[in-house]
Amino acid sequence: MPAIRSLRLPLLGLLVLSAGCASSPGYFEPAQPAADSALVYFYRPKADNPGMQPLRGSYPDVQIDGRSVGQLKFNSHFAASLAPGAHQVRITGLSKAADWEPRDIEQRVSVKAGEVKYLKLDVRFNLSEMNLGQPKPSYLIYLTPMRTEEARYEIRDTEAQN
Repeated sequence: MPAIRSLRLPLLGLLVLSAGCASSPGYFEPAQPAADSALVYFYRPKADNPGMQPLRGSYPDVQIDGRSVGQLKFNSHFAASLAPGAHQVRITGLSKAADWEPRDIEQRVSVKAGEVKYLKLDVRFNLSEMNLGQPKPSYLIYLTPMRTEEARYEIRDTEAQN
């Protein structure tokens, strides 16, 4: 019996810690970067088009300066820590980790020490180019820098990626 009690305390602590790391839908509080670095949040919310969500099961690899920082799945978000300065961001399907067919999106982002920025991957059906007989859907895909106020409200309904 003493062995079981000694296991309960560490397991309870682990449970509390993992619950604190999880993002609950409806609430989002951004982490603060270290004084000598910056954070860039990447997020991909649900599309606001009617019906099915485009490319729901597909996800790109997010690369910064040629290095993968994670895959951005549907309705999720994650943060990447960066050194101050200019960086090249690439959303790509050209890596083994990705499951993404659309063309790459590349963008430069500049960050200052202590800064938090937000980049939204917006994936929508291009309804103006789609018709009933079309064999493949058409998409509008953008990587958009977002203002903090807007991003925090959109991110709160997504899931945190580890």
